Amino acid sequence: AALHIALAVLVAVGVFVQVYLIGAYMFGAGVDALDAHEGVGFTVHSIEMLIFIVALIAWLPRADIGLSFLMAVLGTVQIALTEADKWAGGLHPLFALFVLILAAVIARRGLERRRETPAVA
Repeated sequence: AALHIALAVLVAVGVFVQVYLIGAYMFGAGVDALDAHEGVGFTVHSIEMLIFIVALIAWLPRADIGLSFLMAVLGTVQIALTEADKWAGGLHPLFALFVLILAAVIARRGLERRRETPAVA
């Protein structure tokens, strides 16, 4: 499912955008950068949820459905961690790395599956 791959790539790109926006905020870009970080974050989370829905609709292999479900859960936990503070709050940016890795794995698996599937004329 090309859409599944595209959504995973969008999540990966979204993580990079998120890092830039929060970095800009930390270095003085102002509250607009923080607002953008939050807005993009909710958009990325919506895409994470869509990845799972698309995996189910496309009836992808069990492992891909599982990874897509993990993406939805991980993204939800990461969003929940925005309310944490101190040491627990530090898990929010750490989980962004896990989201990035998982998005890359999902995209790579999808691309490999496309290469293995013969083209239908």
